Amino acid sequence: MPSQNQMMKNNYHTHMYLCRHAVGNVDDYVKRAIELGFTSIGMSDHAPFEELKDRSVRMRPEELETYLVECEAAVRHHGDKIRVLKGIEIEYFPQHAEMYERLKKRLDYLALGQHYVADPGNRNDLCSSYALTNERLLETYAVTVAEAIASGLFKFVCHPDLMLFSWGSFDDVARRASELIIAAAVRHGVALEINANGIRKGMRPYPEGERYAYPRKEFWELAGKMGATIIVSSDAHTIEQLWDSGVIRCYEFASALDLRVAEELTF
Repeated sequence: MPSQNQMMKNNYHTHMYLCRHAVGNVDDYVKRAIELGFTSIGMSDHAPFEELKDRSVRMRPEELETYLVECEAAVRHHGDKIRVLKGIEIEYFPQHAEMYERLKKRLDYLALGQHYVADPGNRNDLCSSYALTNERLLETYAVTVAEAIASGLFKFVCHPDLMLFSWGSFDDVARRASELIIAAAVRHGVALEINANGIRKGMRPYPEGERYAYPRKEFWELAGKMGATIIVSSDAHTIEQLWDSGVIRCYEFASALDLRVAEELTF
């Protein structure tokens, strides 16, 4: 049963066992969402992406069909109780435009989760978005995400402030990168996500003191001022995480900044 203070009725960022760092199948998450009184649940496991060379944290190409079959079975079995949406979380690289279009035809939505940026000369010519430590890389992230938003392929941006994970003070470089992403989201009507996993990972030491790596207060203050559509997502990797203290703190975070959180997205 939903708890008395539960604010979430729709979660569009949900993983399952095929990504190799989540527990449970699609049916497990859908049943839990029904118990919680959700109106809809969007499955969005990590898409197969061979070029990223990180097969330990995402489904394999040959497993996409298994994922779709599980999602479609959940729609059939539970569609009278809850809306089940078939989505996927994936990184954006413009040279793969045809792949995104193919995926979109088979899914209800794509969620942008930019865990890497192009970094020629680095290992696999990529840099993790957890390790952006200079202006060039931060700008690359912001430009890539803004281009992805403008492409019309993505329904929302997962943890857009992940780019600041290894960044210290919110300086002019961080502000410009944030404004670029937020302005694109506002212009194209793409939602930005306050992500509960950053809170679950706990406080981290930074030169200015301990804080959560994300959500990043200054980013979301800008998002509110600039009029972005904001959602809260669980980023659930266990069924317990669909509604837990991490999600509750995200809503408290949004309330403290006087942010208006959208209850649902249209599909």
